[in-house]
Amino acid sequence: MNTQRYNKYAIILHWVMALCFFAMLASGLSMEHLELEKSFKFNLYQWHKSLGVLLIVAFIIRIAIRLFHKPPKWPERLSSFDKKAAALGHYALYACMILIPLSGWAMVSSSSYGLPTIVFDLFQWPHIPGIQSNADVNFASKVSHKYMAYGFIALIILHIGATLKHKMFDKINLLPRMGIRKQNNEHK
Repeated sequence: MNTQRYNKYAIILHWVMALCFFAMLASGLSMEHLELEKSFKFNLYQWHKSLGVLLIVAFIIRIAIRLFHKPPKWPERLSSFDKKAAALGHYALYACMILIPLSGWAMVSSSSYGLPTIVFDLFQWPHIPGIQSNADVNFASKVSHKYMAYGFIALIILHIGATLKHKMFDKINLLPRMGIRKQNNEHK
């Protein structure tokens, strides 16, 4: 077992989820801030919701992998502060990864419009029972969905920035842990 890298399933899931979340954030910001033609916006909402469903399922799989496969140990040269900050950052990222799609699901489920979520034009995802047309739930889920997404963007920037900071300034390359090959002359 390679103790310097995550297992291949965790690596694949990390990158697939990262791409999906970037698409989610881009589509969410576009729907929120751009004037879009109504039919395009409707289709974009359906894709956004479909990706949200996919991300809920992917998150469950990711947690299962995490429970059964220990993550690699941090390099010894990494300070205890950085290790604690990384753990806290990962917990915050995980919280956003599940709470943002769940709040979106609650938002759609509590909407007075009652529009279905058709996942990638394949099947209909059910609404959360008992909250249809609930204005309070709808308002709370909209606000939390929006502000958690902005917080998630900040966390992603911090996550990427910390990885680059360790590589460039501390000369600790964490990228191979997540499947990005290190170059021949690099040291951990």
